[in-house]
Amino acid sequence: MTLSILLTAAIFLGSGYFHYWAMRSSMDGVNRLSIGHGGKLVLALGLMGLAHAAEAGFYAAGFFYGRELGLGGFKPEDPQNFMDIYYFSIVNYTSLGLGDIYPSDHLRLMAGVEALNGFLLISCSASFLFLQIQRGMKTEEG
Repeated sequence: MTLSILLTAAIFLGSGYFHYWAMRSSMDGVNRLSIGHGGKLVLALGLMGLAHAAEAGFYAAGFFYGRELGLGGFKPEDPQNFMDIYYFSIVNYTSLGLGDIYPSDHLRLMAGVEALNGFLLISCSASFLFLQIQRGMKTEEG
């Protein structure tokens, strides 16, 4: 149980820091480009999408290694490869929750925290994109 909590906390904090870095770097980089506002917005959207895909990958790695460490498994059939676990992770991260694959034992804690973390980080990206839209509107007005 303790190992599950530590692994989950490390991924939660690590993905939060990674997302902060990704947003900060994206904002700095996108704003330096001499392209139109629409192009900047599309680029920022793409970069945030890549950040979210990477963060779901962090959790997928945690599920994969957690399973290897005996912290739990998946049902109804244990996924045989990393891509199946990544699929579960991206569905869980986005809070879509299809339920065709679900964790057992102590990996359930990580799944719950991933859904919370995904919601928080997706909300941060939405705020980031909103700021990009506002910044573009101010530039066009004045």
